[in-house]
Amino acid sequence: MSRIFACVAALIFISSSAFAQIIYQPVQYQFSSGGSHYYYGGSDRQVHIDANHLSGEASYGRSNGFTFHSGNVDTHREVVTEPARIYTDLMPGQNARFFGYTANDARNAAYANAPTYFRKADALRAAVRQPDGTLLVTSQADAPNKGTIDIRPWKPLAAPAAMPVNQPSPILIIPKRLLDKPLWPRENTTADAR
Repeated sequence: MSRIFACVAALIFISSSAFAQIIYQPVQYQFSSGGSHYYYGGSDRQVHIDANHLSGEASYGRSNGFTFHSGNVDTHREVVTEPARIYTDLMPGQNARFFGYTANDARNAAYANAPTYFRKADALRAAVRQPDGTLLVTSQADAPNKGTIDIRPWKPLAAPAAMPVNQPSPILIIPKRLLDKPLWPRENTTADAR
């Protein structure tokens, strides 16, 4: 009886991992830092480090939803509003909003950087298993062979069958008198002055 119970327990354990969900994340271009949002569609990790600068401090910098705040025992200063922070690879380290760059431009850059060709097996290999058992596949997953196509010369497995000898083939006959005839008639370049 204990052997049957062990088999049933093993089947339940194996089948529980088979029912784990696979979650494919959408392309992300909006990020949060200290309670405020910034937009970025590129692939430079330094931009995220710069955008999160001073976001981990509890009493100074960008935290608690403030754009910037500082304080001590006696005073508290805060800035609540700030123009949207939009970053691009074209101007590293600068807020590109001041140069006319919009959140839609960041979204377009994010979709342009997303892989358009991938194998599902490679995407699943790059997935991250979450504590609840689900697999999380990001849109920017670094698969080992992402975007590669292997092109090789194609050779047929068998040689093509030879054409029968007795099959008629077309013949082109050009009469000899037509070889001396010009293709286009000459234009008359003389003028008649009457």
